[in-house]
This record gives sequence, C-alpha cells and structure tokens, in this order.
Amino acid sequence: MIGLTRFSLKRPVTLILAVITVLFFGLRSVMNAPMELNPEMSLPMMVVSTIYPGASPADIDELVSKKIESEVSTLTGIKTVSVSSMENASTMLLQYEFGTNMDKAYINLKKVLDSVKSSLPKDAEEPNIIEIDMNAQSDIQLSVAGGTDGNLQDYVNTNIVPEFKKMSSVGSVSISGGQSSYIRIELIPEKLAQYNLAMSDIGNIISSADFSTPVGKVDYGRQSLSVSIGADYKDINRLKNIVIPLKTGDVIHLSDVANVYDALEEKNSLSRYNGEEVVSVAITKQQSSTSVEVSKQVNKVIEELKANNKDLTITTIFDSSKYIKESISDVFKTLIMAVILSMIVLFIFFGDIKASLIVGSSIPISVMVALTLMRAAGFSLNLISMGSLVLGIGMIVDASIVVLESCFRSKSDKNFFDSAVEGTGIVINSITGSIITTCVVFLPLAMLKGLSGQLFAQLGYTIVFCMVSSLFSAIMIVPLLYLFFHPVEKTDTLANRVLLKVQDSYRNTVKKITPKKFTVVGISVMLLVISFILAGNVGMVLMPESDDGQIAISVSVAPGLNIEDVDRIAKQIEDFVAADPDVENYQMTFGNSEMFSEKTGISITAYLKKKRSRKTKNVIQEWQPVLTKIPDTSISVKNQSNSSSGVSNRAVQINLQSTDYNLVRKTANEIVDKMHSLNYLLNVHSSAENAAPIVKINVDPVQAEAIGMTPGSVAGIVYQNLTDTEVMKYSSGDSTITVKMNYPDESYDTINEIENILITGVTGTKTPLSDLATVSFEDSAVTITRSDKKYQVSITADKVAGYKGDANSEADAFVDSIGLPNGVERATNAYNDMMSDEMTALLNALLTAIFLIFIVMAMQFESPRFSLMVMFTIPFSLIGAFGLLWLFDVPISMMSMIGFLMMVGTVVNNGILYVDTVNQYKVEMPLDDALVEAGATRIRPILLTTLTTIISMLPMALGYGTDMLQGLALVNVGGLIASTLLALLLLPTLYKMLDKAGKKLTGNHLEAGLDID
Repeated sequence: MIGLTRFSLKRPVTLILAVITVLFFGLRSVMNAPMELNPEMSLPMMVVSTIYPGASPADIDELVSKKIESEVSTLTGIKTVSVSSMENASTMLLQYEFGTNMDKAYINLKKVLDSVKSSLPKDAEEPNIIEIDMNAQSDIQLSVAGGTDGNLQDYVNTNIVPEFKKMSSVGSVSISGGQSSYIRIELIPEKLAQYNLAMSDIGNIISSADFSTPVGKVDYGRQSLSVSIGADYKDINRLKNIVIPLKTGDVIHLSDVANVYDALEEKNSLSRYNGEEVVSVAITKQQSSTSVEVSKQVNKVIEELKANNKDLTITTIFDSSKYIKESISDVFKTLIMAVILSMIVLFIFFGDIKASLIVGSSIPISVMVALTLMRAAGFSLNLISMGSLVLGIGMIVDASIVVLESCFRSKSDKNFFDSAVEGTGIVINSITGSIITTCVVFLPLAMLKGLSGQLFAQLGYTIVFCMVSSLFSAIMIVPLLYLFFHPVEKTDTLANRVLLKVQDSYRNTVKKITPKKFTVVGISVMLLVISFILAGNVGMVLMPESDDGQIAISVSVAPGLNIEDVDRIAKQIEDFVAADPDVENYQMTFGNSEMFSEKTGISITAYLKKKRSRKTKNVIQEWQPVLTKIPDTSISVKNQSNSSSGVSNRAVQINLQSTDYNLVRKTANEIVDKMHSLNYLLNVHSSAENAAPIVKINVDPVQAEAIGMTPGSVAGIVYQNLTDTEVMKYSSGDSTITVKMNYPDESYDTINEIENILITGVTGTKTPLSDLATVSFEDSAVTITRSDKKYQVSITADKVAGYKGDANSEADAFVDSIGLPNGVERATNAYNDMMSDEMTALLNALLTAIFLIFIVMAMQFESPRFSLMVMFTIPFSLIGAFGLLWLFDVPISMMSMIGFLMMVGTVVNNGILYVDTVNQYKVEMPLDDALVEAGATRIRPILLTTLTTIISMLPMALGYGTDMLQGLALVNVGGLIASTLLALLLLPTLYKMLDKAGKKLTGNHLEAGLDID
C-alpha cells in the first residue's frame, strides 16, 4: 500500500481533484438525503381480525378463535400464535421467524382463512388480514375545533379528511372524538301491534324502497339510450312517506308506525386537548414518503383550510418531523462539537496549527466519503446513521495521527518527501491492521436478521465507510499535506513537557512492575471481578429510554362502566396532569379501536415543557403512585418513547398458562391478592381479575322447534330488536347519510322487557322470549387470551419509586414460593422473549467479532501468540465499560451491546501498535528494554488517538444530542480508558510471560525470521 503514498506525492493535482469530487458528492448527499428518526424496520408479524357482532368473549373463543387457531398453527414459518377473544371480535397475532418471505406467508394465510370461514358462525364477518408496519404510527396528530354550527365530526369527515387523503405522501387519516349524525327510524311498538307488522317487515320495505334498476334501451333519434327506473329518498320527508302495504290491502306510511328524525350516534368515544372537546385527526405517511415531506404538505393544507374558514381552529398536537429535525440537529451539533474538541486536542499535543489541520483534514474527507456511500446504499439521515458519524470522528483521525507522528520521527536529516514515505511505511501495517480489526467487528452485525440487524446495520456500514476512507486519507492525504506545508513538531509545548515527564514516569513504573507479574495480573483480575459485580447492578432493558418529554398514561377502566363514568375518571386524571407546572400540553382520547371493535381504554399523552425542572422519568415516578390510587382503574404511566413497542415492559410481569381457563384465572387472582402485601410493588393487577357482567340468553331448542324456529333464528330476531339496524344509505352533497331503525332506547332496559320480546313463528304466532329461553345475568371475562393453544393470564405491577432492588426477580421468587396447582405453569412474556432473542443474537455477533479479530491479528503478526497477547485487552476493558455504565446508572441494552461490539474493535488498536513496536525494537535491543521503550515511544500516539476518540464521544456519553446512544458511547469511553492503561501497563508483563512460555514450548528452536507458534 506504500505505492499509494508514492502516487499521491507524485500526482498531487489528481489527488486534490479527487478530494474536491468527494466533497461535491458528499454535500449533494447531505442535501438530498431523506430525514427519518430511525432506520426503516419491519417485523415478521401479521394480525387476523374477525368480527362477530354481539358475541361474548367466551363465544368468540369457542366459535371463532379456536377454529382459526387450529388451522393457522399448521402453517410453516410461524413462531408463535397469540389470540385475544373479546366482545364482538377475535384478534390473532401471528409471529413468523425472521427471514420468512412475508408475501408468500400472506398468500398461504389467506388460503387457510378462506378454507376455515365456512366453519365460522354465519353472522361472523370474513377474517381480515392486517400486516404489521412498525413505521405506520401516526406522524402528525391534530385537534380540530369550531368552524361549523353543525356536527363537528361530520364537518371534519366531509371537509377536512378528504383534503388530507388527496395528498400523495399520506397513507391514512383517522379521527376520534365527537359523534356522527344519522337518520333514526324509531319504531312505535303499539302501532306495529295495531297494524300486525313486525320489525323485519318494516326493514325489508325500507331496504327495497330506495333502488335503481336498468330496464332496457330505447332509440331516440340517432341515439340509443339506456333506461333505468328507481325511487330516491334523499331527505327525511320522503322517508316518512315510504308506503307500507298491509295484509288487509290498505296502505299506510312509515310516519304512521315510526318517528323519523335526525340523531347522533351513541357517544362511545372522547377526545380532548388541554381539556377542550375536539375531534382528533391522526395522519400516517405512505411507506415511500418521509415524515418531513408529509409535514410540509399537511401544514400547507392546514393554512388553506384556515384561510377558507376563519372560525376553524386546527392545532398541531404532535408532528414527528419537528422531533426528527430537532434530534438530527442535536446530533449534528454533537458532530460539530466532536470535530472542534478533536482539533483542540490535536493542537494541544502538536503545538503547531499546520500539523493539527493536516490531521484534521481526515475528518471532512472521511465524513463526506461516508455520506456519499450512505446515500448510494439508500440510507437516510437518522439518529443511528448520524450518531455513527459522531462515534467515528475520534477513530477517523487515529490513523492520521500515527502517520504524522511517524513522519516527524523519520525527519531527522531527511527531506520532507523521503520522511513522508518512510514515516508512512513504518506504520502502514499497524494502522491497516487496526482499521481491519475495527471493520471486521461489524461483519457479524451485517449478518444479523432480527430487529437488531435492521436497526444497527446502518451503524456498522457507516463506521466501516468512515474507517476505510480514513485509511486512504492517512496514507495519501496526510503525507501529501505534510510535504506541502512542512509542519514542524514543537517539543517545547506544555503538552509535550507534560508528556516527557509521563514518559520518564512510565519508564520507571514499567521497570518496577514488569517483574511483579502475579501482582499485576492479580490486581487486573480483581478489578475485572469488581466490574462484573457492578454489571449485575445496572439492570437490563431492550431499548434505552430517551428523555423526549412525552408521557403516555394508559388507563383500563372497570368492565361495564358507562361513558359518563369513564368521562369522570378521564377528567380527574386530566386535572391532575394539567396542575403539574412542567406540563405544556396534554391530549386525552377514549373510544373504539380502528382495527377492532372493542373499546381501547383512556389514553392520555402529556407533553412536557422543554425548559422543565425535572427529567421525564422523575415526573413519571411522582405521578405513578398518585394515579394508581384512582378507583375502578388500572393505570400505567411510562415514557412515550417505549409505549409503542407492541409488548409490555412493566417493571413486573408474570405470565401463567393452562389448558383450563377457569383454573388459570382463579390461580392468577389468588396470586394477585397475595402480591398486594409486597411493599415494593404497586398497581398489581391480573388481566383476568375483572369480569364484565352480561345478560345471557339460553334458547331451548325443543321450544324453538315447536314454533318452527331454531336457536339461531331466535338469536337473529333478538339481535335485531336490541341493536340499531342499518336499512339504507343515501348521498347528500359530499356526505353519505346512514339510516338506522330500532325501537326506543328505553324499550329493553330490564330483564323483564327482554323476556317479553315477541318471537314470530313460521305460522305467524307471536311467542314471548321467556317461553323459549332463560334470561339471566352472568359474569364474563373481558378478554380471553391464548398463546400457542394454551390460555394465558398476565399479572403486572409497577415498582415503587425509589426502590433499588430487582422487583421482577423478587416477585418471581415470591410466586415460586407460593407454588402453582397442577395444570398451571409459568410462561415467558413477549418483552423478555424479544430481549432474550436480541441479546443472544448480539452476544453471538460479539463472540464472532472477537474470533475474527484474533484471526486478523494472527495473520498480521504471523503469530497467534502475539494475537493472544493483544486479545487480553478485551476482557479487561470491561472494567471501564461496566464501571461507567454503573456510574451513570445506564442499563445494559441493545445499544450498549453494540457499544461492546464496537469496543472490541477499538480497544485492541493500542495493543496492536504496542506489540508491533516491541517486535521491531527487540531486534535491536534486549527484550526488557524493548518492552519499556516501545511503550515510552508510542505513548504519545496512543494517548493522542485515545483522547481524540474519547473526547469526540464525550458529548454523547454525557447524554447530549440523543439519550439513545448514551450507553453505546459510555461503553466505548470506559473501554478505551481501561484498555489504554492496560496496554501500557499490563501488556509488558503479559508479553514477557507469553514470550517465555513460547520459548519453553518450542525449546528455543526458533529460526531467524520464523515463529513456529
């Protein structure tokens, strides 16, 4: 590779033009690259949703969920099948193995569902397949108020939603809050009885009244015209006049047997912003669009809507693009800060501005090359890719520092051209080996298939881009600039004077400790043991929390509560949130899920002020014990950054499973009662502890048959009587008006009224329901959950604020001490399963990286013995890594595991440089002197490269820019500090020990230039 150095020195114009080209394309890449918060990710999951109106959870479980589950479980590639049976709906989550072709999986799943739908109840809707998209969370949330004297929800649906849906970048628009309007046909039971009419008779007449049918063609002049016939009912008056023929031959009108009027749907959802009633609008982008692009288009439409309606108030509650821009901006500032700090360190050490600029030139060139390659690879500017550049800043200059320092040492009586060539040639193998070891670390990362592979692939590739470009910059740009600017090393600077004293002190220290090999190794091992003890106290999470100032409050209310009581609870929580001085805004929603038909519970999102007195986690710790005391609720308070992961990450979660639902439910409730005595837990609940009261109607088949009916046909008539029946739809302007028919609301408020429903038999006789069935109250589970064909109940709890123990482990031990009855067993939860899978995958990648580093170094040294020496710095670097994680109270996570992966590639660099120098020096001097002088000679580049890397990561390690990457930076900073000290102090001892052992093994039969290790 020294030929590249000679080429650059002989062809400077070519190289300069190449650099200008790199800078040009790098700037274009920055300007054209899309901005996102995180890399695009996908999970191999699909949801099967089946609606069965009016069915209880138990009926859904038996008649729908089990039948679909038994067929779906036979599909290949499925890892787990989880199903929740709730009122009106079955929701099945299918998790596939990573790497599964989801297009083929969709086709196979569709075939199975098509075959099973014939065995489902006839009133059940066709199973619907929903593909999970991790990027499909709402990008913009708006609140709408005012703008109309009529119905606000209808106004939003008619005038606002269509405007957003027209945009090419918008994927979906959903609303919550308000009440939609419809036309209600309220039947008068006495009038129906008077005219001997049934509800079904009226429904059939209305449904067939509004029609349009082609009846042929006629010739009109030279044209052939199609003829259609029909009747339109476009307003209430026409509906009232619908003709109803009687069996006597007379006719009446609909108004004679029903009241027809405009009505509002029953209030089943709530939406408020800062306590004001609003309609909330959630906008989600197309997968091919960016959040920033959507935000620009949406804001433009909002301005147009406001201009057209001065009374309309549209408030942006949340705009992900704003958060993305702020996050990327913070990371960019961290990048600039890292560059400035690195340049300051270089100037302090070199004492010459020209030398500092020569080394610093590697930074913009390497960054621009990396940005160009990132754009070519299709990467966006996100927290991971931009954070990777910050992490790479310190490592970028390492090779350039070593080359320039070597050029200075080679100068003596040589000219600048010869010293540039010679100085680069001396260290070219060392820096190449160091960069290769750093790069091979990320090969296992690129091969990961799970969530970590999708999330961190860009990190690995970006750092590899930086490192490879820094190598070419070090062996081509640095020698050329050295030749152009003729920098002079200043030895009289403060840093050099300090460094000379450090070198002298180092020489004395190494001479004293090298013979004391057992003491040195013993102290190192003791520190390593202490670091593992500290590691056991830092905890473990899947992803670190970020202090975004958003708090998610999820409230499950007691089953059966009416909307008025739910509203009262919501207002109580809203008042508490609004009273906090650190809260800027808050949003509350309650209502039906868009995906399913069950109520989703109260959801409150609090947005904290940017300038606040407390961190987000401190606010959560203060709110949680207060809110969990509200009766008739189960409340979870957590950081919004972790609230949408799709799996629970409560402080304590214990899952029980059994083939007998009643047994596992009883067991869980008994354990919950006992766990209430644990003073370190609060908000202890079971997913099956509350039963929803329902009215159960058991039809006697014999009695039903006596009037020519079946239990199913009886159920259909009862359903029609108790539920609004949609009988017609018609268009009015831009709106579609729904017409529904039912009896007055108060018709069936008691058991007696239900029992008196008249069932018309095939002969026309009317029989009370009480003669055909028993009607009674019964408790029913709110949700019945099954996982892999076993019923599952979850016990969840939160840890008391300030409790330092491991609440989850202690709760586990408590449950184990209670014991479980036969037929009930423990089950893992989804969060722990995912964390275990991802951590195991990253650990395997880490071990693979260590193996590859060993191979690369053994090839470089042509000796596994020297490779093994350097490898000793890896475990001992954990002393600093675990120490800093413990000191900053940062848990081990996927991010910090990536930090360990990076660390093993960086901490060996100083060891490589030291061992390579010892190997060169021992040819000219005794081994003991070589061990001392190698460290003293290389202490400057070792300290300089380490300091630039540490200082460039320091802002991120302190949590500036983004909290997400703090654990990664802390691991690297701590590991570099520990490995640097060990490389300089422990390696001399290890080198001497292993060199002596190697000579014994080979019997001192080493040929010149050949190592038989």
